[in-house]
Amino acid sequence: MSDELLREYERTRYVVLDDLGIARAAVGIGETSVDVDAVLDDFGAASGVFITGWNPRSEPLDQDSNDEANDRLEADLTEAGSVILPHIGIGYDPAWEPEHGFFALDLAEAEAVELATAYGQNAIVVIGRGLPARLVVTPVMGS
Repeated sequence: MSDELLREYERTRYVVLDDLGIARAAVGIGETSVDVDAVLDDFGAASGVFITGWNPRSEPLDQDSNDEANDRLEADLTEAGSVILPHIGIGYDPAWEPEHGFFALDLAEAEAVELATAYGQNAIVVIGRGLPARLVVTPVMGS
């Protein structure tokens, strides 16, 4: 995994969307967010995980493949009992297409890493109420 790719993840804005696709809260790696805290409070959650099925190993796929992966991930997250909200990751580099995914509430970090690994994802972003967002790499990143 290149340092450049890690930098891109760290410069990405992770945005929680409402049901209409309107930005409700945003955070970057190392930042806290009163807006994310408000989302967590609204659902009585202590933490959230930004996770996606899109573009495994950060290799761009077509829209249908990405949508299919997110549909499967949504089913897996629902089966795991997590409340999920839509999210979008918006890269600093305009050449990076925004990636759609989920903000999974109170999903255990180990379970999130396991799911992300199953979907070929290099990393997830974890945030707890009042805490800074953390980039958590998966075993995919080292392979």
